[in-house]
Amino acid sequence: MQASELPTTAQPAGVRLLLARMRASQGVRGGVILSAATLVFNGAAYIYYVACIRYLGSRVYGDVAAMLAVFALVSLPLVSIQSLLAREVAQMSSDRAIRGLLRRWTYLAAALGLALVTVGALFVQQIRGLLNIASNEIVLAGISAIFFAVVATVFYGFLQGKLRFRALGVTYSASGVSRPVLVVPALLLGFGATGALLVNTVAGLLAVAIAGFALRDLWLRAPRVHAPSLDRRQMAVLLIGSLAFASLTNVDVLLAAYFFPGDVAGVYAAAALVGKAVLFLPTAVVTVLLPKAAARAAAGISSRRILLASAGVTCALTLFATVILALVPESLLVWAFGGDFRDSTALLGWFGLAMSACALLNVYLAVYFAERDMRFPLLVLGAAVAQVVAVCLWHPNPRSIVLVTLICATAVLGIHELAFPHALIRGRRSRRRAVAETASDSPTPLSPL
Repeated sequence: MQASELPTTAQPAGVRLLLARMRASQGVRGGVILSAATLVFNGAAYIYYVACIRYLGSRVYGDVAAMLAVFALVSLPLVSIQSLLAREVAQMSSDRAIRGLLRRWTYLAAALGLALVTVGALFVQQIRGLLNIASNEIVLAGISAIFFAVVATVFYGFLQGKLRFRALGVTYSASGVSRPVLVVPALLLGFGATGALLVNTVAGLLAVAIAGFALRDLWLRAPRVHAPSLDRRQMAVLLIGSLAFASLTNVDVLLAAYFFPGDVAGVYAAAALVGKAVLFLPTAVVTVLLPKAAARAAAGISSRRILLASAGVTCALTLFATVILALVPESLLVWAFGGDFRDSTALLGWFGLAMSACALLNVYLAVYFAERDMRFPLLVLGAAVAQVVAVCLWHPNPRSIVLVTLICATAVLGIHELAFPHALIRGRRSRRRAVAETASDSPTPLSPL
């Protein structure tokens, strides 16, 4: 009797099925592409920062870090516009309506970006005095990148909503790599902090050019339908929520520049640079999560399952990175940044914990944005205000600012677990109960005689 053939692969059937489903999932593929692009973008950003730190020193780098924090406070809230546009585009079925929306929002973004740069130029002296910046040229170079950041945000929203993650990844990677490539000759030629900041403007222009080219099919023909309008009240709340999150994760650098001497502020900014890598690690998770959750909300399907998966991945990545930061030896930081930044080492573990909490908070923000629930963004706003007030009242040393950020972010997560529908722990428990009930309701097979 011929023996039956053995399986040609050692993989269990369940593993093969899981791998097949992952390969077929657009969300998984998009997540992988954006994860790779995010690693390239953040890796290039760190090379840019290290070049600035090594060449400029703690005092001058403090000026660069302060202006980059101003740029972040202005540009990061625009992520809410990106999120809003991605959600609306993901729920639209007509390309003609999307074309009209793209044209309308591009014009609005150009006008807003120009207005922001103009206002910054008018108040250059006030910004310089408030943040102790060395010259007006540094301030002007820092705010010049805002125009392209605003326009790029709109393009990113349409690429995200149309699920064009490959084009979005190329845009992230190319604009990110251009920064270290350009900053090295700028510093070697003696342009200093002004040249280092102008590099961000050139990178923004490159991002707008690539993203605009990727959306060229939506620009080929003029739309014949009226562009749909967005809910202004909801847009305002989303903008407030994103502004609050940007403040919670970036205003600490400005507060350090205001309350501490220039060299101490530079040391704090270097620690923030390394520590906030934890926040950017799961960026791809949120980018993929938002349009998926929006599409599910439009179809009346719960986002709890993908939220739990996204939160789990975020927690695993950020906590692992926090452990690595806590173990970074002082000699490594001195080798990378120089002896002036020796004191940054003690802050890294605290930054890892604070940014882990903020990263999970960002996952929740994406889901509540997608489901049009305005309560959680307002809660984040309350935490951002509390952070500024607490630091103004208590700032004996740089570590106190990090501790205030950690406490505020953790408080938001605690309130969320108690009072909001997508609580992580309760969600896992309810899922386990559902699985147990399903197993108990299934008939028990009879044993063979």
